[in-house]
Amino acid sequence: MNPMSLSTQLRPRPAQLILLLAVLQAYCATFLLQREGFHRINSLLFFGAGIAITFLILKVPGIAYSPKPVLNRGRGLRFLGLALLLPVSVFVARKIMAGTPVSIEHADMLPIIQVQGNRFLDGNFTQIYDPIPEFWGGIQPIYLPAFWIPHVYATVLGFDIRWITFTGIWACVALCLWPGHARRIVTSVVLVFGLLMVLNWLHFEKTNNVIRLTEEGVVYFYYTLLAVAIMRGNPYFIGFCAALCFLSRYSAIGWFPFAIIYLLLQKKYDFLWRFCAAGAITAFFLLYPVGFKPLLVHLNLPDQYVSHAQNVWKQNPEYFQGLGMSKFFGAGGVSLNHALLKWGTFLVPLGFLFYVRRRRISHNMALLAGLQLSITFFYNFIDVPYLYLFYTPVFVSLAIGAWLHGYGTDRLAAEALPESAESPKSLHL
Repeated sequence: MNPMSLSTQLRPRPAQLILLLAVLQAYCATFLLQREGFHRINSLLFFGAGIAITFLILKVPGIAYSPKPVLNRGRGLRFLGLALLLPVSVFVARKIMAGTPVSIEHADMLPIIQVQGNRFLDGNFTQIYDPIPEFWGGIQPIYLPAFWIPHVYATVLGFDIRWITFTGIWACVALCLWPGHARRIVTSVVLVFGLLMVLNWLHFEKTNNVIRLTEEGVVYFYYTLLAVAIMRGNPYFIGFCAALCFLSRYSAIGWFPFAIIYLLLQKKYDFLWRFCAAGAITAFFLLYPVGFKPLLVHLNLPDQYVSHAQNVWKQNPEYFQGLGMSKFFGAGGVSLNHALLKWGTFLVPLGFLFYVRRRRISHNMALLAGLQLSITFFYNFIDVPYLYLFYTPVFVSLAIGAWLHGYGTDRLAAEALPESAESPKSLHL
């Protein structure tokens, strides 16, 4: 056997490395947090893994998604395991919720969302973002429409609002498991191990509070769905998901100018207008009941973020022992941290644009790498790094690893190349 050929066969594919790095991120966001004196290294590992995934995505020239039978063997085995775990998950989640009723004394996020939803159901659309006198002397609701609207179903159907978060978590798991392949046993085990690690932590670790106190499940789902939509390559689907992300938690706000400018430079005009049209229509329907008030509210928040972070450093400095780069700035560097977050959120993806624009990859892979970089930077430099926020990049990375391993290709069709590039019949890595 040719030694060079053997070496090539043994070399791990970029998608395999992405999956391994995604599992590393899952470990950093769960059990590695419990290692004493490792907080700084853990934060660097998590951040570095996210950046590495960004550049490994560029090593996958394209994705060849071809819908397979809904229940092929690999997918069937995975979803059978999911079906067996789900009743256990429901049982544990019910106990978690029963132990801590939704109350302003425990956390104000869910009660505020309930008030916004009740005002919506009562038809008081103009009052949805008015201060709530009963909470902290009149707190201003800030949650964007795609964030609180899904929780309205809990009020209408009469179940605990936290089941929406629970559903979002399991929807992310299902998206990660979708590219089922019976013959790829080792990588399937790696993926399942990463997902089980996260699920175990969210259900049994006592301090993460994701199921107990947060509403973040919808955000996990939106961003994971956006990554999947980009890999599917449907511009309407991408635009729809992008609007949901922007109008829930705008952590990918720096990705939007990157995506638009990149598509313009590559002369993907048809793709761009479909993407923008779907996003605009989705945003219109989400904002129609409330107008632009939620966006205006958020324009006035940046200064409050700085003061809030300073207060957290004084009152709860333990929050900075988790993930994120804020621990390296310290209590005296909050303003610098915030400035880097604010400007870097836009400038880092735009700088990346100059690197990626002439690479011989499909535009979907370029958009995916830009998304990965955007959310990696945003979440790692966020002013107050609440742990529950970091499971968004964890689920996104796991989904990217699963889908690129399942559908990524080592060949690139000529029509997928940038307009300015030479177009060979195929391109080998």
